[in-house]
Amino acid sequence: MVIIGAWFIATPWLSAQTPLAAAEVLRYSLEETPAQLLRWLGKPVQIADSDSQFLTWYYQTDVQDLHDHSHLLVFSKSSGNLISVTRNFHFPVTVDALFPEAKSQTHYWPTDADRQWSVRVRVLGEDRLAIAMGVRQTGDSTTQVVIIPRSQLKTFLPWLDERLAGSSGAGGSQ
Repeated sequence: MVIIGAWFIATPWLSAQTPLAAAEVLRYSLEETPAQLLRWLGKPVQIADSDSQFLTWYYQTDVQDLHDHSHLLVFSKSSGNLISVTRNFHFPVTVDALFPEAKSQTHYWPTDADRQWSVRVRVLGEDRLAIAMGVRQTGDSTTQVVIIPRSQLKTFLPWLDERLAGSSGAGGSQ
């Protein structure tokens, strides 16, 4: 009963706090250097170095399961540049404030007719996108938001790269 009571007390607080956690991904310009990120975030809990092209730093800032990671920062090994930031959430969050209707579009995989998976995309500048995984429309929640250069979609999300190439800006299906 104590656990259930604590959950009911914490639920409104968690709901109120998680959009702020989601909004923090917007602070990444993807021009940060590894040294800046180390000063900002501290040392990662894990580094994956097995890929020939990419290096991934894993952080655990607000996870409840020590096997989960709240942040994944991917760097290009050849240039050393930060090429994506993924923010994972333990509880699903609504990210409507980050993906307003007028500035966002929904895209479906594998096709608009066969909607097995959706992403909500917002263009944040000339080459930077915010992507909410699994979000179809306003009010939907997600456990993952990604900031990535548009130029990197061909490598990481080729199907979305094709959709964006075939539309104006971040256009897609609603």
